Amino acid sequence: MTRYRVEVDLLLCQGHGVCKEECPGVFEVEDQGTGYSKVRVLQEHPDPSLNEALEAAETYCPNRTIRLIAVDTTE
Repeated sequence: MTRYRVEVDLLLCQGHGVCKEECPGVFEVEDQGTGYSKVRVLQEHPDPSLNEALEAAETYCPNRTIRLIAVDTTE
């Protein structure tokens, strides 16, 4: 099963929170103390059982700031 590494482009993120709605165990929306929110990744390498939710978060992010990178799990 594919395992992903999760990256978020914080320069583009506007903190809409769609990712948190799709996959709350991986993403959190934080107030930056400036009146703006940004997403924080809680799990950089989440369990593959969350892949469907991760893919939905990537797809539905309004600013396309989420990038899922397939990680080689063969050792």
